[in-house]
Amino acid sequence: MSKNEKVTENKEQTEQKVMTKYDRKVQKRKEEKEKEKKEERISTAIGIVVLVALVCLVASFPIRTYLATHETYVVVNGEAVNKVEFDYQYNLTKNNYITQYGSYLTYFGLDTSKDLSTQMYSDTLTWQDYFEQNAVESLKQNKALMAEAKAAGFTYDTTDEYNTFKETIKTSAASAGISEKEYVRSIYGGYATMSRIEQYVKNDMVMNAYYEKLQEDNAPSDDEIQSYYEENKATYDSVDYRLTTIEAELPTEPTELADPVEATTAPDADTDGTATTDTTQDTAYQPSDAEIAKAMEDAKVLADDAEQTVAKDGEAHENEKKSSVNYLISDWLFDDARKAGDTTVITNDNSHCYYAVAFEKRYLDETPSADVRVIIPTEDKTGEEILEEWKNGVATEDSFAELCKKYTQDTSAVENGGLFEQVTKTGMTEELSNWIFDNSRQAGDTVAITVSDTTYVLYYIGQDQPEWKINIKNTLVSDTMSQHMQDITADVTVEDPKGKLNYLKVQAEKSAADETAAAETQEITEEQTAATEETTTQAQ
Repeated sequence: MSKNEKVTENKEQTEQKVMTKYDRKVQKRKEEKEKEKKEERISTAIGIVVLVALVCLVASFPIRTYLATHETYVVVNGEAVNKVEFDYQYNLTKNNYITQYGSYLTYFGLDTSKDLSTQMYSDTLTWQDYFEQNAVESLKQNKALMAEAKAAGFTYDTTDEYNTFKETIKTSAASAGISEKEYVRSIYGGYATMSRIEQYVKNDMVMNAYYEKLQEDNAPSDDEIQSYYEENKATYDSVDYRLTTIEAELPTEPTELADPVEATTAPDADTDGTATTDTTQDTAYQPSDAEIAKAMEDAKVLADDAEQTVAKDGEAHENEKKSSVNYLISDWLFDDARKAGDTTVITNDNSHCYYAVAFEKRYLDETPSADVRVIIPTEDKTGEEILEEWKNGVATEDSFAELCKKYTQDTSAVENGGLFEQVTKTGMTEELSNWIFDNSRQAGDTVAITVSDTTYVLYYIGQDQPEWKINIKNTLVSDTMSQHMQDITADVTVEDPKGKLNYLKVQAEKSAADETAAAETQEITEEQTAATEETTTQAQ
């Protein structure tokens, strides 16, 4: 070893000896302090980030509200629609659907208490997508209809109707036990307030009034109604007939016509050698085709006998429309060749029975509709008390209408004094129908009737057009208005600049897929055509 190498080694050994136990302890403390300072700096930084996030979150509330009321959410017919207006229409659409189909929602697979964006309406759309699509369709119609109303110079004073709307909101919120502000948000969307939705509500009122005017302008004439009836008599005519049902007596246990029983394997045995007992419950015996045929053959003999007496002994059916008659016998009853006294026997293979039918008559029911005024009393007054107040006054139709504005809980009927025109028996409770359509009913008659805990105070005005005319008029007007709405919305565009509407993306994807499939089909067709032509050429 050289002198220099030895010096170096001695120097290294000397340096190692200098780092004593005490020195290492001091070094460790120094490192711990550095670590604490580092952690403190990190903690401070995280705290600043959290604080900034909280400040941003709080600040985002007014920002989000501003965006909801000012930023364009979608564009319909060239008009910007903000989030408040879209939510207003979305919730109207959704709430109307839920109200209309409330008892069937579970069958549709819809749980309104859960997130609609996680529940499927179809293979490609969620329920939220579906309601958004309907909301856009409503916006398209509303924008087009409002544009037409303005172009036509149509005006409508919404003052009284809007005041009624505000009173309804107030009453409904009180009934729900929440503030008006909370109620409006729960019904029309999280950014909705009375002031923000006021214009949308009033626009709806104007559009509804204009739509009603269009309906009146497009009401069919009596000649058009009669012509439509002549082309669709079977839909509006009624029939009287008698019916006897003969059911086949199917065997409940095997007969000589039963299907052969296939041999079964021996019962399983337990470990002790005993057979295992089958504890399953026996199902009802299913007759063979031969047994059913024999039972139907026997029933046919009885049905032929019943045909001879059905005109006298059959169950009477009166004033029935084709839509309500059993489909197996409706065509026979409404055949134009049918005449009084005709009888027949009709087979129902699905239910294993026969119908012996006797035709009596076919006619157009001219029973008139009726015009009435109705008060549904609030809890403050009973029906009898309201009638007593009316009788102690001038006791006229106008005074009854004023009491309606004063006492009815049906806010939709306040403005017109509870007037209901052209009411019919169809869809009306028996108690109300019996009173309104009593042959002895006279103009000015009044009554208080309670049906299922709801009281109705009625004022009878008089007869109106027969139900068949009203139904045809409504059908023709509905067809005309549907076509009109299709025409005015045909060119209405929808733009989704922010990509908010998922259903539009689904539609675009489907359209692209359809185009691709069509192109592939066309290509295959062309190849097949070319191959056929080549084969033909070669054969020639």
